[in-house]
Amino acid sequence: MVTNVVFDFDGTLVDSRAVAIRIYNAIAEREGYGLLTTHELEELRNLSVLDRSKRLGVSPWRLPGLVTRVLQDYRGALHEIGFHEGIPELLRELRKRGLRLSILSTNDEGNIRAVLKRHALEDWVEGIHCSSRVFGKARLLRALMKRGGLSREQLIYVGDECRDVEACKEAGVKVIAVQWGFDATALLQKAGPDALAEHPASILGCVERLSAA
Repeated sequence: MVTNVVFDFDGTLVDSRAVAIRIYNAIAEREGYGLLTTHELEELRNLSVLDRSKRLGVSPWRLPGLVTRVLQDYRGALHEIGFHEGIPELLRELRKRGLRLSILSTNDEGNIRAVLKRHALEDWVEGIHCSSRVFGKARLLRALMKRGGLSREQLIYVGDECRDVEACKEAGVKVIAVQWGFDATALLQKAGPDALAEHPASILGCVERLSAA
């Protein structure tokens, strides 16, 4: 039986796309990387993380440093970060049903806590687990289960990228992919999540079905 629902943060719970693009472009101008436009972003949504990096002229070995710099500048824009429509209601309903909620993200814990506090949602989340490693979520999921004494069957992860799906498969955890985040729906379908959510409210049905499976 599912007892814990773990969420990705950026793209899944909050809409930080405009902030991330602005911060990235400021860094890109200094470093000579390709700039992100609205048109470019739509095309990148259909590519893997590594293919996006190549497209923008960012060497894979520079990705960790780029992520760190983006997160540092992110702190100055926390007041611009808001939750996707329907997310607070979703979290409230999941808690009402007795499910324990936590966040697992490549963002910074301080950033996440600040956004939760600003929206008076900090008490709704029991744990925040972070790593700046772009492909480090499988390790975090295993550590989360070990610390909490949880089996794979008790956990569902909710994310918006193929790397979320891949990490869950590696860790043996069921995963719901959301269609309002960064990766395009076709790309997510190809990754093979256990369920696809079209909007926040549909996550409730996904959790019920996966819990009963």
